[in-house]
Amino acid sequence: MLCFQCENPARGTCRFCGRAVCHDHMETMPFILTIYLGKEQTPKAIVVSDALFCGLCRPQPEPIEMPELF
Repeated sequence: MLCFQCENPARGTCRFCGRAVCHDHMETMPFILTIYLGKEQTPKAIVVSDALFCGLCRPQPEPIEMPELF
């Protein structure tokens, strides 16, 4: 697999969009695995702190409604 940006051999894929990235274009970003309600009914998240990120995609900060799926 080749890097999406420079076509050098890729080291991994972006956790957010799936683009392949080489060592020079790798970045990291927190990735939320799941959110749940704690004992005090306070939302808590399980997060991976250094997920591979391509630096090009823009993960949305809020959920997007998709009524066409139902």
